[in-house]
Amino acid sequence: MVVKGVTFDWWGTIAVVPSPQDDAAIRDVRISRLVAALRDDGIVIDRSTLSKAYDRQAERLEDAWARHRELSPEDQVDLLLRLAGIDRRDPAIVGLVSEALGGAILVRPPNFFPHVRETLDALRARGFAIGLISNTGRSWGRYLTKLQQAVGIGPQFDVRVYSDELRTRKPDPRMFEAALTGLRLMADEVVHIGDDVIADIAVAKEVGMRAIWFNTGFWPGATTDRADAEIRDHEEVPRVLEAWAD
Repeated sequence: MVVKGVTFDWWGTIAVVPSPQDDAAIRDVRISRLVAALRDDGIVIDRSTLSKAYDRQAERLEDAWARHRELSPEDQVDLLLRLAGIDRRDPAIVGLVSEALGGAILVRPPNFFPHVRETLDALRARGFAIGLISNTGRSWGRYLTKLQQAVGIGPQFDVRVYSDELRTRKPDPRMFEAALTGLRLMADEVVHIGDDVIADIAVAKEVGMRAIWFNTGFWPGATTDRADAEIRDHEEVPRVLEAWAD
């Protein structure tokens, strides 16, 4: 079957997975934004109280992620406010906290792998439909979309599937099926590109897609015999697809 579409993973494929230092930095940004947002609404709360609530929330989220569940942004905000002992019934507070948390990634954006923009432009010029399939965690889909617009790659995506909107996470095959539905293409017409040999490669193959493993070396000892191709730089993608067209 002729390849008509390409889907990408986000973290570890387009955006570099944050280091522990990066995680600590964006934690500080989020907490600072929370303190300021609550203060603007007349709520003075000790930073250490918010920090403890944030870390307890992280434990709950990680437990959910281990079971491939994703809490919606609203549920994440509700959980944080409850752990911090703040009234969750005030919609103004909920909105302020939501923006403080979600918008932090726009203040401290991740690094991107080389040649991402050029590759997306090349795929678009060749007529491929392009999709995104991403687990989001605390960086919710609507803010990832804003980030993509800000760095100039947003217009290239025809479809975005975010875990916080679907309320499940890769390796749930429904993430891939939703992307195929959005692209209006059959599974064997689409190639998925990702760095995770289970959540990206194995599941893409299970639903009938082709798969390209973006091997960044981030996963020590990771190997796969399921991928149809392996790359280490995005600039290799057009050549791989051209080889399959012959």
